[in-house]
Amino acid sequence: MKLINDFIPELISLRKELHHNAENSGNEHFTSQLVKRFCLQFEPSGIVEKLGKTGLALIYESGNPGKTLMFRADMDALPIEEDIETPYTSVKKSLSHKCGHDGHMAILCGLAFLLQQHPIHHGRVILLFQPAEETGKGARMVLADPKFKSLQPDYCFALHNIPGYPRHSILVKDNTFAMASEGILITLRGHAAHAAYPEQGISPVPAMIELVEKLPLLISRKKIYKHFVQLAVTYAKAGRFGFGTVPGNAEFAVTLRAEEGPDLERLHKEITKMVAKTASHYYLEDHFKRFEPFDASCNNPFVVGAIRKVAERHHFTLIELKEPFRWSEDFGQFMNRYPGAMFGLGAGENHSDLHTWYYDFPDEIIETGIKMFYGIIQDLSND
Repeated sequence: MKLINDFIPELISLRKELHHNAENSGNEHFTSQLVKRFCLQFEPSGIVEKLGKTGLALIYESGNPGKTLMFRADMDALPIEEDIETPYTSVKKSLSHKCGHDGHMAILCGLAFLLQQHPIHHGRVILLFQPAEETGKGARMVLADPKFKSLQPDYCFALHNIPGYPRHSILVKDNTFAMASEGILITLRGHAAHAAYPEQGISPVPAMIELVEKLPLLISRKKIYKHFVQLAVTYAKAGRFGFGTVPGNAEFAVTLRAEEGPDLERLHKEITKMVAKTASHYYLEDHFKRFEPFDASCNNPFVVGAIRKVAERHHFTLIELKEPFRWSEDFGQFMNRYPGAMFGLGAGENHSDLHTWYYDFPDEIIETGIKMFYGIIQDLSND
């Protein structure tokens, strides 16, 4: 019988091939087919394709009653130009795996290997390769797909590699693990004028400057929010480059984050009121467009307890997080419906940050992720 550490080189090769052929959110066609071809050797009981357009689920049935455990890996890359020299550098200049989803998929493929080598005796296991996590749309698309109705897990799990923490460490937290967030594009519309006669127009620039300065101060209203909230201005533009025209339109974007969803909505309402009041003062129209909504990823304490036990059994360093991560994860959509948990897998204290052009997934932690997931199956499939 082949051992998992003997199979790691093949998983690393797969990870590099996935990295080399990075695909953007919602278009992971080659990625899905590559994973499917690779995992057919592990003889899943069933395969569900095109979940949420490009997603893939491998099903391992025991034939006996028991719990259904689902493990998710994300598939999409980021619109970030890669600037590291490797034999497997992304073939697409402005698209690359800078969040480690290639490594997450390799971990799940390694779990498929173990499920073939050591079949489960009760219940079933679902390995879900999910599209479009980076945009917050993928989990929703999978859950809305009629084909997902046949899966219906009792528990769901996911991991994310986390730079800045010791390699192979396991990061856990009850309740909120990653924050809710959304982006808002705010447009202010006035009236353009010749730069020689600015008084004949209504420029949105003074209002935009005022709002860019004042909106971040909304988070200091502690009596409104129950937990942590954050607001950051990420983009601003007025008119077009030139010297002859006073602009009639301006737009700027903000990102909102909150530990809990209701606080995110409270912050949104405060923004709406401030923008409307300011726009009216300057005789402007205001328009809002919301982007990439992410629910908070809220861990079930019982499920987190199962993760702790596995980490302790393998003698992995267990780190209890005091605060949730400020970034967002659409795995929260699954945990809204099914008891579940996400945990962090330390990528190295000095490892490159996520979402940077010089990041690359550390292959050394693939085996750690596999052992964690399989340990969970060992403990809960008979529960």
